[in-house]
Amino acid sequence: MLTNNLLPLNLDLTIDSGQVFLWHKINGHWYGIHGSNVVKVSMNNNFLEFSSYPENINGESIFRLDDDLNTIARKISKDSAMRDAVSTQNGLRLMRQEPYQCLLSFICATNTSIAMIRRMLTALSARFGRRVEYDGLKFHTFPELKRLAEASINDLCKCSVGFRARFIKQAAKTIKSGSVDFENLKHTKYEEAKEELMDVLGIGQKVSDCILLFSLEKLEAFPIDIWVARAVSSYYSHLLDEKLDETKMTPKTYRLLSEKMREYFGSYAGYAQQYLYCYARNKIVKRS
Repeated sequence: MLTNNLLPLNLDLTIDSGQVFLWHKINGHWYGIHGSNVVKVSMNNNFLEFSSYPENINGESIFRLDDDLNTIARKISKDSAMRDAVSTQNGLRLMRQEPYQCLLSFICATNTSIAMIRRMLTALSARFGRRVEYDGLKFHTFPELKRLAEASINDLCKCSVGFRARFIKQAAKTIKSGSVDFENLKHTKYEEAKEELMDVLGIGQKVSDCILLFSLEKLEAFPIDIWVARAVSSYYSHLLDEKLDETKMTPKTYRLLSEKMREYFGSYAGYAQQYLYCYARNKIVKRS
């Protein structure tokens, strides 16, 4: 598939912006695991070249080329910090993930680094996924629900997931039972969808916001981690009722902060969050 629909798209920045974890750049091409499929993507003269195996997946959908990035950028550029974040990260897009994989990925993302998330998910895929060969390379697809639902805690722990093992197993069992209906959640209001996700063991406010934003079409969701909290503290303290201690994010503080930023940025707050996340990692860390 070859397309340039509604570009710009900065492929490297988008894939490497903390949204997805089972992606690797090999010989100038990005290869990623999207559920039971391997996808291959690269940019060629502003055209997106995309292929997948064994199924034919819509690459425009994964990279949200249906989002009018120029319009979104205008709507969220409400202040100098966001204007700078947008201009220095032109082409950063949200990605549309497979919901089940996204949910388990961000359960694994609890209290750890991106490198460790990748290690955990790679180990889970190698142990419980299906081995496939594509483009002369070997991959493991993301584990099917049944395999993780029936896995022992001991076997899950062998994938370096630690305390997350019981959360992974229970989440897989809950989804397999039909208690979580992803398609329905896509059409449910943000607050209701968030409450439903948080009924699943191991899913709190930040994890639920990540799932809603990256896989369930809730572009107003505003996940808050340490980097986003630092950005909000640095650039938006005037919007807050009291000084934010980004190192101590209580559930109440998270809820109030998320509400404040969603009110400020509106229906594309999730895009603002992603720009702030990358901006903070690049600018605040260099400044400190």
